[in-house]
Amino acid sequence: MAAVSLPSDPLPGTRGILGGRPLVRSSSPTVIREAVDGLTREHHVLRLRGRRELAGAVDGLALGPLGIVHVAYGAPVLVDSPPSARQVVVVLPLGPMEVESNGHRWVAREPFALSSCHSTAMAPDPERGALVGSVPADAVEAHLESVLARPLGAPLELSSERPLRLASPSLVQSAWFEACRVLGAGAEPDDLTQRALLSSLMSTMAMGLAPHLGPTVAGPPAVGPADPGPRYVREAQRVMEAHLGEDLRVEDLAAAVKISPRQLHAAFAEHVGMPPAQYLRRLRLERARSLLLDAGAGGRTVASVAARVGFSHLGRFAAYYTERFGEPPSATLRRTSPAGG
Repeated sequence: MAAVSLPSDPLPGTRGILGGRPLVRSSSPTVIREAVDGLTREHHVLRLRGRRELAGAVDGLALGPLGIVHVAYGAPVLVDSPPSARQVVVVLPLGPMEVESNGHRWVAREPFALSSCHSTAMAPDPERGALVGSVPADAVEAHLESVLARPLGAPLELSSERPLRLASPSLVQSAWFEACRVLGAGAEPDDLTQRALLSSLMSTMAMGLAPHLGPTVAGPPAVGPADPGPRYVREAQRVMEAHLGEDLRVEDLAAAVKISPRQLHAAFAEHVGMPPAQYLRRLRLERARSLLLDAGAGGRTVASVAARVGFSHLGRFAAYYTERFGEPPSATLRRTSPAGG
């Protein structure tokens, strides 16, 4: 990418946006690159452009699964990022940034995402740098499923057939800048504040990515009167519903409806939109939420509900439940039964 002269276009209120979370200050490209990669889980290449020595500064933190970094290089550099694959990476330039990916080239002044399958070259503003958010695709998918209240139609992929500019950029920027000002103030936010900030950042990221999600948010094929699926799919669903508290394996379900496990997997993928094990877990979680919300059931505990719907590992149940409903099961129980949990 050839160097060009870009006009100064600073964003107000962004200087030192994560200053209370310093990571490194260094003239070494390797030190700066490794500090950024440590939070973004990338493996990018950093090259100086010209003779100036690097005066790099990296501030950042991990907020749950989300890594947040502010990096400024103090000199012109070129950043080559590989395809993000199963990591979702959003870049918020704090000054004009040259970007090139998959044959597209533009000067970014607003947030964009890195491609899942193509490398991206970036030349950030030397002094102001950029804010970068990075989160595993699994976490984004779980958040989308929670928001949509249904399974996704396909794994998340950002193909960059066109530049991956985010929708509603002003809203995304304001939400992220305000969250980073709170997180960068130095004092450790309480647990509720951290959870609220994470939810806000994930939601605005998902909203910004919405134009690029396509099949991911389209939803799985519906099972309805027009396409009820084979008889054995419906029978397997009834078996699951009747035996949620038991140790059901896919092999057991397949035997119960007299087909092979491979046939059952294929049929559920085609007609339900997810593997049978995932469908069973979804049924169990929905039943668990119903039980936890039943305020009239005295003496109910999270452990008893987990066991009743077939989860033998309490920690795993809590993790699945929190991913699905955006709160731990104990929080659901506390709302309806102050003595529960």
